[in-house]
Amino acid sequence: MKFKDILKLVWALTPFILVCLGLLSIVVAAFLVAIQLGWLILGLALIVIGYILSPKQDKTE
Repeated sequence: MKFKDILKLVWALTPFILVCLGLLSIVVAAFLVAIQLGWLILGLALIVIGYILSPKQDKTE
């Protein structure tokens, strides 16, 4: 894999990486407030990431 191909892949994945980093910062902030709140937000963040990564069905009629 050439360096140019790697850059294209990173550029294509940039929005997903930024969403993951944003969710991670929210989880860390929740853990700083309270442990239970941190675990709750972590679970919700994992659900959101799972929904983003799940295959979508075509909406053809």
